[in-house]
Amino acid sequence: MKILNLAKKESLLGYASIIPAFLFIAVFFGIPIVSTIYHSFTKWDGLNTEWVGIGNYVKIFTNGELWSLLKTNFVFLLSMPGIVLLCLVVTVLLYEEVTGWKFFRSVYYIPTILSAVVVGFLMKTLFAEHGALSILADRVGLGSHDWLGHTTSAFMILIFCYYWQSLGQGVLILLAGMAAISNEMFEAAKIDGANWGHRLLRIVIPSLVPSLFYFTFINITWIFVGLFPLTYSVTGGGPGYSTTPIDFMIYLKGFQSDGAMGYASALSVLLFLIVLVFTWVQFRVSERFSD
Repeated sequence: MKILNLAKKESLLGYASIIPAFLFIAVFFGIPIVSTIYHSFTKWDGLNTEWVGIGNYVKIFTNGELWSLLKTNFVFLLSMPGIVLLCLVVTVLLYEEVTGWKFFRSVYYIPTILSAVVVGFLMKTLFAEHGALSILADRVGLGSHDWLGHTTSAFMILIFCYYWQSLGQGVLILLAGMAAISNEMFEAAKIDGANWGHRLLRIVIPSLVPSLFYFTFINITWIFVGLFPLTYSVTGGGPGYSTTPIDFMIYLKGFQSDGAMGYASALSVLLFLIVLVFTWVQFRVSERFSD
């Protein structure tokens, strides 16, 4: 009987210890999620609520805005192989200790610790119509250029910012993966006559698959939920709405438009479902890698 009471007490103590965590999740995550789902079916201005059913969702799917917003996110998705390849090349060069590797190893992570807003405003100043690059181009006879006023060049600047800020993170992850590769394997490959390219394709890349997958996983998620500060600070979503991702439009509808918080809530729910689907696919793929 005493043993049973002791087990019961330990069980109660265990349940009591996790109650604060459950309360925290319920208050700061559960209630906002439920509230957002509810308000996505309403016309809401922050104070007054009017039930409109699936009206917000019908409007999102019929006015063509969703596809335009997702286009911005997919442009960044298409740019992802570039940053993965760049991180891989820089990682291998650092690992091979090429000339200047000590200096570069001490500075490559600096852009990553800067906030996206700082990086964004820095690039906006640099590429502005009367910014340093435009002045330089004008002085060498190329004429000034409104880099942020055209969709193609605006996307190129945004992707440059994304690459610049993500490089340090990617290299750090891949260097950690490289540390798990034994030096004996490299030495044996060199003795067998394998050149740099063979070692990269036959040893480095296969060994770094888990690290590459992890870097890809967190970047895909970031592209859907983390573009807001970068877009806000560099292009403001323009020209027009051509570089506006879905998370930035949620901000515009929720806080810059009158009475559109219900519409913004519906966009939030759709973004949540999109990220949920991508996360599920990535977990399924990761299970195959783990097998």
